[in-house]
Amino acid sequence: MSKLLALASAALLLNIAPLAVAQTLKEGEPAPPIKVAKWLKGKPVEKFEPDKVYVVEFWATWCGPCRQTIPHLTEIAKKYKDKVTVIGVSVWERVGVDKVEEFVRTMGDKMEYTVAVDDGDTMAKTWMEAAQQNGIPTAFIVNQKGQIVWIGHPMAEMDTVLDEVIAGKFDWQTAAKRRQEQAKREAEMEEAFEKIGNLVNDKKYTEAVAELDKLIEKMPEIRAPLCATRFNLLLLFDEKQAYAYARELLQGTFKDDADSLNMLAWTIVGDDQPIQIKEPDYDLALAIAQRAVELTKEQDANILDTLAMAHYRKGQLEKAVEVQRKAVALAEKDPDYPKELLSELKERLKQFEKALSEKGNS
Repeated sequence: MSKLLALASAALLLNIAPLAVAQTLKEGEPAPPIKVAKWLKGKPVEKFEPDKVYVVEFWATWCGPCRQTIPHLTEIAKKYKDKVTVIGVSVWERVGVDKVEEFVRTMGDKMEYTVAVDDGDTMAKTWMEAAQQNGIPTAFIVNQKGQIVWIGHPMAEMDTVLDEVIAGKFDWQTAAKRRQEQAKREAEMEEAFEKIGNLVNDKKYTEAVAELDKLIEKMPEIRAPLCATRFNLLLLFDEKQAYAYARELLQGTFKDDADSLNMLAWTIVGDDQPIQIKEPDYDLALAIAQRAVELTKEQDANILDTLAMAHYRKGQLEKAVEVQRKAVALAEKDPDYPKELLSELKERLKQFEKALSEKGNS
């Protein structure tokens, strides 16, 4: 699969690992034993106690979405203190136990719940693979009877589910049916992306677009990311057609979708894109970025950053500096804004200011 479609597929299907086993662990069944290499934080859980509720979440140090989930799990552990035990189990690691332990120590109070590391592959096999879960982060909720009653992404409705589980009112049968239907849809999507990827590798771009159009029609619930993928695909072989499609998205599907518009604009103006654009349409990118900023009322640092870059590409250096300063100021006010991203914003501001200074001295 091409890098482009591999990235698009991964974004939709979380962080995936190969999996080709029959499902032997489902909702309503007893939770498997916990067997780990080492408990890294919190009180070890040797077995599931009756009348207690547990969240067993699987993650890895290399998984970006897992890192984003950690603060939420900490909030859950605090919110349901004495009612729910949260256990984070590191699986599919690419580093040793000592490195995982170092990561947990570095997280400090941001990771304030029980943490363990798999002993190689026991937990990965008896929990994740047995339940046919190939993406992390994934969480399992174990009820007061020791049954698994919910499987899903820890950021997806888990708080609501926990309230119902604690109250003894959770309908796990209905939830299980809904999850199975979703899993089927994801499998269909993965199969479609594989087919599209093969067509791209064979340089059958028109056929690849046709297959993607079928997927967009079949799965309207994920139309936005699929349309973004279509734009990227068009860029590979027909930039004019790609820009025409982007204008359609600006006026239609993405008209009120600031995040999707931001992604379109950044694809054109960014300097870290996997697609090498021969004739970037900076006027279009500027119009798209301006609409995204309008929708967010100049209150999104990342979107302002894109607009500033669009001005920079257009040679509008004073405007680029002005907008980028707003982006940096917003990011600095946000205590949750990632430090590495803030550093990137500041570096770009220096870049714009330097260009403006050099222009003034010429």
